[in-house]
Amino acid sequence: MTYKNVKNITIFSIVTLFALVSFELSNAFAEESEEYKIVGGVTPVLTFTFRDGVETHTFPVFEMGENFADNSGTSFSVEGTVTSSPLLHNAMDEAYKYRFSNNAFDYQFKYFDVDADFVKDGESILSLGYNNCRINNYQVETLDSNDYESYFKEVGFAIVDKIDFICSGINSDNDVKITSNDSFTDYGESGFNFANDMKTSVTLMFENGAEKIEFPVFNLVSGYEDSSENVVAEFQVEGILDYYPLLFDAIDKSRQVSGLTVSSNADFDALVEFSNGESILRGFDFTGCRVSDARIITQTDKEEGFTGKSGFALVLQSTFTCSGIDPINMYYEELQGDEPVWKITHISNGYVEPIQNSDKGLSAIATFTFADGIETIEFSMFKQSDVLTVTEDTGSNSFTGKATYPTIELRGIVGDYPMLYNNVDNTLKIQGVAGASSEVLVDIDVDLVSGEKVIRGFNFVNCRAIDYTVSTDTNHEESYVKNKFALENIFDFECQGYHPNNPVYDAMFDVEKANTPSTFDLRNTDQWGPNFTVSE
Repeated sequence: MTYKNVKNITIFSIVTLFALVSFELSNAFAEESEEYKIVGGVTPVLTFTFRDGVETHTFPVFEMGENFADNSGTSFSVEGTVTSSPLLHNAMDEAYKYRFSNNAFDYQFKYFDVDADFVKDGESILSLGYNNCRINNYQVETLDSNDYESYFKEVGFAIVDKIDFICSGINSDNDVKITSNDSFTDYGESGFNFANDMKTSVTLMFENGAEKIEFPVFNLVSGYEDSSENVVAEFQVEGILDYYPLLFDAIDKSRQVSGLTVSSNADFDALVEFSNGESILRGFDFTGCRVSDARIITQTDKEEGFTGKSGFALVLQSTFTCSGIDPINMYYEELQGDEPVWKITHISNGYVEPIQNSDKGLSAIATFTFADGIETIEFSMFKQSDVLTVTEDTGSNSFTGKATYPTIELRGIVGDYPMLYNNVDNTLKIQGVAGASSEVLVDIDVDLVSGEKVIRGFNFVNCRAIDYTVSTDTNHEESYVKNKFALENIFDFECQGYHPNNPVYDAMFDVEKANTPSTFDLRNTDQWGPNFTVSE
């Protein structure tokens, strides 16, 4: 055998060995998914396509790093219990090995593609394609309850991989074509429970159709706050991830024109309604809206989802920025009746909070005295500013002694109080105007009542609304897992005067006088009548 033949055989053996190794690595590796409590049943399934093979893993925690509607960058993070992931772990190890190398330096596991499928009932409802990704950072961490509880079986620990990825781009599979210009889709109820059954529905009206979606979480981000500058009308909604063709089409359009000065976004209108199942008590009509922020994230809390104490909720957060807001307060005119406006001098309304669960049965009852009448409302929460604070920090060295005004905050589940809604809506009309119109000033009397007895009281004079929001108070994934949401009205007022009342103390000095006759009550006998005679 010649040297040339030996050389050819050696080269052939090396090529054969490399082919066998490459073939073995190219086999797809699929991790067996663990059973977690997933609210809504939507799970992120990620397929990693490396140069040497493919791996598919299910991560209970997925979070977008940037705004999906803005073309500012592409990153995401995942979190899951450490499992057998040979290719992914090797990519993580090589990222550490070559962490000091030049960015232009390439190695076998540096770049890869990731297909993120969000799966429900075995089918992908949405697919995102991340291309040219790399490991940005990672760590292994044991999640615990941050106290002793994790050492007990019913709580426990979770050892997880936390991995951050940076990619060059992202593509979505929003390939549903809307052919009808008048299509309307009502996605029905969300299936969650709400305090006082007060729910939020949002109807998004596009050029090629409309979608009505019930979101468990709603937040009026801005619109009513007192400001000398223009205030943008903005609201945010959140709900379990689902596929809404028109909404995701609007998100794609926002991303496509992001950063361009010559392209305009496709505006749409949004009708927000707050209903208790029987009637719509409040609403907002937003015009000229666009999707300014969209993110897919997992609501979770430390180790609780992994150990089964709680669960996970994969949600879509969407923020809408609009050019205008028109409040809906249909029951104010109903209060006025059929009389002409110029004949109505006084109207009244009362509202009792259905939820009665305050400590010692204490209730906060606010009486609003408006120019056109009186409205009495029971609120679940009442908060006044620090009463003894007389000045506030202005942030200026030349003017440091700005006097403070008494302020109050009133909170409760969205209810039926049209006169108060009318007041804050009228304040919105003069937003940014210097000074305060007397028509929007209101006196507020707050009584803290236990049963029929007033324990404490406060009088606030010449108040004006400085902010009003509608917001869902949530607690990470807990609200989804426990199936409990509360949609709140939050009213903030600044007043020109304040007077506290202490009726219990005043009653201590209210001494009742005895109802006994005095000498002044006796008949006057120093004068006698003309017919009075004395016999000798």
